[in-house]
Amino acid sequence: MRLLHDRAEQKMDYYGKMIAEMEQKYGMDFSAFEKRIHSRVGEEDFEEWDDFILWKSYVKASRYREQFR
Repeated sequence: MRLLHDRAEQKMDYYGKMIAEMEQKYGMDFSAFEKRIHSRVGEEDFEEWDDFILWKSYVKASRYREQFR
Protein backbone atom coordinates (compact mmCIF):
# COMPACT_ATOMS: atom_id res chain seq x y z
CA MET A 1 0.00 0.00 0.00
CA ARG A 2 2.87 2.34 0.81
CA LEU A 3 4.37 1.77 -2.64
CA LEU A 4 1.10 2.79 -4.27
CA HIS A 5 0.94 5.94 -2.15
CA ASP A 6 4.54 6.84 -2.99
CA ARG A 7 3.87 6.35 -6.71
CA ALA A 8 0.81 8.61 -6.51
CA GLU A 9 2.89 11.29 -4.75
CA GLN A 10 5.53 11.07 -7.49
CA LYS A 11 2.84 11.61 -10.12
CA MET A 12 1.47 14.62 -8.24
CA ASP A 13 4.97 16.08 -8.01
CA TYR A 14 5.48 15.54 -11.74
CA TYR A 15 2.19 17.20 -12.70
CA GLY A 16 2.87 20.08 -10.34
CA LYS A 17 6.30 20.60 -11.87
CA MET A 18 4.94 20.54 -15.42
CA ILE A 19 2.14 22.97 -14.55
CA ALA A 20 4.67 25.32 -12.92
CA GLU A 21 6.84 25.22 -16.06
CA MET A 22 3.88 26.20 -18.23
CA GLU A 23 2.91 28.99 -15.82
CA GLN A 24 6.46 30.31 -15.94
CA LYS A 25 6.67 30.02 -19.73
CA TYR A 26 3.48 32.00 -20.31
CA GLY A 27 3.42 34.16 -17.18
CA MET A 28 -0.15 33.16 -16.27
CA ASP A 29 -2.19 30.32 -14.84
CA PHE A 30 -4.05 27.75 -16.93
CA SER A 31 -7.40 29.52 -16.69
CA ALA A 32 -5.99 32.75 -18.11
CA PHE A 33 -4.11 30.88 -20.82
CA GLU A 34 -7.25 28.98 -21.82
CA LYS A 35 -9.14 32.28 -22.20
CA ARG A 36 -6.28 33.65 -24.29
CA ILE A 37 -6.32 30.61 -26.59
CA HIS A 38 -10.06 30.69 -27.11
CA SER A 39 -10.25 34.45 -27.64
CA ARG A 40 -7.49 34.57 -30.25
CA VAL A 41 -8.61 35.96 -33.59
CA GLY A 42 -6.61 35.54 -36.74
CA GLU A 43 -3.61 33.33 -37.27
CA GLU A 44 -3.23 30.38 -34.90
CA ASP A 45 -0.07 29.76 -32.90
CA PHE A 46 0.43 26.01 -33.17
CA GLU A 47 3.06 25.90 -30.41
CA GLU A 48 0.58 27.53 -28.04
CA TRP A 49 -2.14 25.07 -29.05
CA ASP A 50 0.23 22.15 -28.45
CA ASP A 51 1.14 23.59 -25.05
CA PHE A 52 -2.54 24.16 -24.28
CA ILE A 53 -3.35 20.51 -24.93
CA LEU A 54 -0.44 19.34 -22.76
CA TRP A 55 -1.18 21.85 -20.00
CA LYS A 56 -4.85 20.87 -19.97
CA SER A 57 -3.89 17.20 -19.57
CA TYR A 58 -1.55 18.05 -16.65
CA VAL A 59 -4.29 20.03 -14.91
CA LYS A 60 -6.88 17.32 -15.50
CA ALA A 61 -4.57 14.55 -14.25
CA SER A 62 -3.55 16.62 -11.23
CA ARG A 63 -7.18 17.27 -10.27
CA TYR A 64 -8.02 13.59 -10.72
CA ARG A 65 -5.11 12.47 -8.52
CA GLU A 66 -5.86 15.17 -5.93
CA GLN A 67 -9.23 13.63 -5.13
CA PHE A 68 -7.46 10.49 -3.85
CA ARG A 69 -5.10 12.27 -1.45
